[in-house]
Amino acid sequence: MTTLTQLDDDECWELLRGNHTGRVAFVSGDRPVILPVNYVLDGESIVFRTAPGQKLAEIPMRHVAFEIDGTTADGAWSVLAQGQAREMTNAVGEASEALRAIPIPIQAPGDKDHWIAIKVSHITGRRVHREATDEVGGT
Repeated sequence: MTTLTQLDDDECWELLRGNHTGRVAFVSGDRPVILPVNYVLDGESIVFRTAPGQKLAEIPMRHVAFEIDGTTADGAWSVLAQGQAREMTNAVGEASEALRAIPIPIQAPGDKDHWIAIKVSHITGRRVHREATDEVGGT
């Protein structure tokens, strides 16, 4: 038997804190775009670094979605966060400087000199749980 349950906000934030790779989604022209990023959390903001290109040109000052997911031995889970993105590279103030001091793991090649923060305004999640069965080939 398979069940689907909604995650509460605390569970969603815990999963976001425990991971560092996700996907940012936005609309470019009339098409949806989803791109992978390495990230960290700063309070209720998702922070990632990027190089000049499509993410830097099109994400700041827009409403975006951010998604992570994973699997477990008995199912899978997914978290979707939505919020306003802004570039923090040249922002002034103590909070902005502290944000830029956060180490973010980078896997893609190239200089990632631009900082983007997504201030999360809405978060949801769900978990799919598969119960073990005694049947051979059971689902």
